[in-house]
Amino acid sequence: MSFAVDSLFIGILQASPLILAAIGFTLIYYLNGFINFAYGEGITFGAYFASLFNVAFGLSFYISIVPAAILSGLLSVATYLFVFRPAMQRGIKPSELIILSVGLSFVLRYGLILFVGAENVYLDEPPIEFFNLIGVGATSLQLIALILVAAFAFNLYWIIYHTGFGEKVRGLADNPELARVCGINPHEISVKVWFVAGAAAGLAGIFQGVFALVNPLMGWNLILITVMVSIIGGVGSVRGALVAAVVAGILTAAITLLTKPLYAEVALLMAFILILWRRGARVV
Repeated sequence: MSFAVDSLFIGILQASPLILAAIGFTLIYYLNGFINFAYGEGITFGAYFASLFNVAFGLSFYISIVPAAILSGLLSVATYLFVFRPAMQRGIKPSELIILSVGLSFVLRYGLILFVGAENVYLDEPPIEFFNLIGVGATSLQLIALILVAAFAFNLYWIIYHTGFGEKVRGLADNPELARVCGINPHEISVKVWFVAGAAAGLAGIFQGVFALVNPLMGWNLILITVMVSIIGGVGSVRGALVAAVVAGILTAAITLLTKPLYAEVALLMAFILILWRRGARVV
């Protein structure tokens, strides 16, 4: 019983950054139909933006979250406006956009290293209180992070599936030509989606960074599992990405409690391959 509770609780806590990253990644894939590996750098920049406001400017950690998330969203919009949108207007295929995103990822990562260096940086944690919930220890920061992630994910889910804006996003993703005929402005919708997705990446980086060190590779290290979780959840499905991220976090926590983190990553990769194989078998 204790092992199950520990796995469930720790897994949900650990899945918080992954939930945000997977939802944002899924939104971009859903709308534009390509895997954006540069999305991982949005995770990294979110953590560095938060460090800038938190450590360099002396703002509290919680206040630093707001401008850091906004800057991450603006960075995401900039990559759309100046890199991906021009490429899509020229008729670049999704497979070539993936290569372009890998190149952009390298430019952003090593541009960041050029300016701030490759050393680890940190975020000043707010005062910590310890709680014991159903026999599992947790800090106030972990619980607040979990509440903020849940609130963001719920609001985003509500926007996508229960608002007029979400209806436009789904319409544009499902049938772009029909959406244009119906008066939907694809440019306006795309800018908003890329901003929200970038803000989600920034928040993921902030919550990933506050529990560990911040470094230029943190986004790149998270992007592979983000892609896997998004595909397992059914690419384009916000609710699927949310569920898959939580399950992946619980599975990782359970295996890590029993063995080593490396075995958890191997198990996730094997699960990913198995699910893809089963889907392929059904199609055939």
